[in-house]
Amino acid sequence: MLGSIANCRILKLQTIDSTHKFAIRLIESEKAEELAIVAEKQTSGIGKYNRPWESPNGNLYISIIQKLWHRDLGKLSLTVAAAVHKVILHHIAGDLYLHWPNDIYYKESKIAGILIAVMNSWMVISIGVNINSMPDIACAVSIKDVLKVGIISIDCVLKSILVELDIWFEELRVCGFSFVKNYWLRYVNEANRKVTIKDGNGFISGLFMGIDDFGRLILRKHGKNLFISSGDMFLSGSGES
Repeated sequence: MLGSIANCRILKLQTIDSTHKFAIRLIESEKAEELAIVAEKQTSGIGKYNRPWESPNGNLYISIIQKLWHRDLGKLSLTVAAAVHKVILHHIAGDLYLHWPNDIYYKESKIAGILIAVMNSWMVISIGVNINSMPDIACAVSIKDVLKVGIISIDCVLKSILVELDIWFEELRVCGFSFVKNYWLRYVNEANRKVTIKDGNGFISGLFMGIDDFGRLILRKHGKNLFISSGDMFLSGSGES
C-alpha cells in the first residue's frame, strides 16, 4: 500500500542549499521518513546531471522522500512530469507541453523540471516550478509571467501537486504505464519533428516518434527506430532523417 503523499509531513524551510541535497543527507544519516521538504529559496539548487538549478524567490522548490515502491525510474519520472503538467494546466490552458524526459514547457520555454534519485530503500522526487519568478537565463518562463496576473499562491500549487501525485502513482500502480504514456503522447510538442539527443555517447538526431511502453524515446533515423532511455532532447528543426 502506497503512503499518501498528500498527507505526508511537510517541512518548510526558508533557505537551504538544495531540498534535493537535504533529502539525500537525511537518507544518508538514516533519519529519513516519508516527508515533503519545501524551501522558499535554494542557494545551490541542482537539476539533471547535477547542473545548477537557479532558484529565485517566489517559486516552488520541493523534494519528496518516499519509500521506494517502483524500480523503473524512467516510468516514475514520466509519471511525475505528467502530474505536475496536469496541475499547471489548471492555470495555463494552452501551449503547455511535456518535454521528454521530465520537463514541462510553455511554448519553447521551461516552466518546471523534475529530478528523481534512489538511495537504499528510498526515493527522492524533486520538483521545481517557476510560479512567480523565473531564473535569469534564456528559455525560462513563470506561470505569473504567462498569465500576466498578481502573486500566485505557492501553497495552492504545492497542495495540488501532492494530491495529483497520489492520483497518478495509484494509476501507475494499479493500471500500469499505458495511461501515463497516452497522456504524454497527447501533450508532447515534438511529434514528427527533428530533434537532437545529447547523452553520454555524444549527439544523435532524428525524428521524434513518441515514447514506447517503457517510457523510452523513439527516434526515427535512416528508416529505423532507435530507443533512447535517457539524455537531453533539443528541437533541431523539421524534416525527414
